[in-house]
Amino acid sequence: MKIIKNAMIVTQDEKNPVIRKGYIKINGDKIDAIGSMEEIIEEQLQAEEIIDARGQIAIPGFVACHNHLYSAIVRSLPYSGYDDVDFSFVSWMERFWFQKLENKVTNKDVYLGTLINCMEHVKHGYTTTADTVEGPFALPGTLFSAGEAAEKSGIRAVLSFETTGRVNDEIAQLGLKENVDFIEHTRKNPGRIEGRIGVHTTYTCSTELIQEARAEADRLQCGMQMHLCDDRWHTYDTTLRFGKRAVKYLEDIGFLGPDVLFAHASYLDLLKDPEILARYACKVSHQSISNAIFGFWPNMIPLIQAGVTVALGTDGMTQSMFEIMRAAQMIHRIRYENLELLPDKDVFKMATVNGAKALLKEKEIGSLETGKKADIVLLENNSPVPVFEQNIWNYLVSVADSAHVDTVLVDGQVVVKNRKHQLVDEAAVREECRQQAKDFWSRNGWPTP
Repeated sequence: MKIIKNAMIVTQDEKNPVIRKGYIKINGDKIDAIGSMEEIIEEQLQAEEIIDARGQIAIPGFVACHNHLYSAIVRSLPYSGYDDVDFSFVSWMERFWFQKLENKVTNKDVYLGTLINCMEHVKHGYTTTADTVEGPFALPGTLFSAGEAAEKSGIRAVLSFETTGRVNDEIAQLGLKENVDFIEHTRKNPGRIEGRIGVHTTYTCSTELIQEARAEADRLQCGMQMHLCDDRWHTYDTTLRFGKRAVKYLEDIGFLGPDVLFAHASYLDLLKDPEILARYACKVSHQSISNAIFGFWPNMIPLIQAGVTVALGTDGMTQSMFEIMRAAQMIHRIRYENLELLPDKDVFKMATVNGAKALLKEKEIGSLETGKKADIVLLENNSPVPVFEQNIWNYLVSVADSAHVDTVLVDGQVVVKNRKHQLVDEAAVREECRQQAKDFWSRNGWPTP
């Protein structure tokens, strides 16, 4: 038994959203009780481990719904690595990401990139991450390498391999089989790591391949992940080939459903697509900072207004959910010139409750409630002004930062304490990843120190 006491608690439970001074009892991997310190006597607060969170804010762990964790090995790549790539998105994808990253990664690259990103994710307050693993020529075993890394880091992870037909049919089938094998493996060995079916997108996968992936998800009763309309090319492509835009095409081939999580959805038919996605209860992960880096201008407001669950992801571009929340809010307020859009409370919900819903895990995570997983983050409250029920959401979205993350529990286990990771040697992991990145850059002919 563990007990966290004296914390301001943001539960994300609509019935009791904020407890000004409260406690959380943890039994194993679940929350056993939660309430106000005024409702309990000291004798009831005895446990093997007691965390006095006075001066701290307890929040549900963040849920990142779209990542490419292995891509840590190409962070801060010297510009000369892009010399033969113009910066249209399609050119960047085909001439850099596909040819120089995806096609050349090894399972060791995937393992170390995933490990350091997961390690940093937890330190930034994420307790759950959903990852799309790539590497068609690293198959088989690529998902298993990512899973091993995620397990070691202490994070909760939902992993999929990006099934793609862009290489050849054999690779496409290997990718789909990787997903199936990993899902079956994690079900035989249940824990924090699980799988789902991953499909790249409409312009790299045939109708038959997408439908085959859909059939496997139906058979396995698992979730699916797919990139949707990252940029305008997706729309042009499906319109040219099928005479219809991407969402309508996917509806007509029987792909849509409540188990589908789309990444991006940046360029939709905003008059028709939100209603279609809402009707099928599809979910969307919005990558605000990644989209901004590429110059995209996504619009989630029509989706939200239609009732689509919109969550948040990093896309491998940043670690801070605080920055992602702020960027999501600012992008849309600038678009509409309306400061009332995406209130702080709603944005924080996107990072927690909506993330859990997007991954079909709302009964387990996303809020701090009795019976749910003990995925908890303790933030230092360094505010120079009082923080209480009336301004807590503004503080969390507009003021708080990853530097305030002090303690992180996943499954009831303390993974980060006093800002230090408790399960891995951070310095050793960074150095090993640094050497692996240097090796990968050398393989591509990029400059290294």
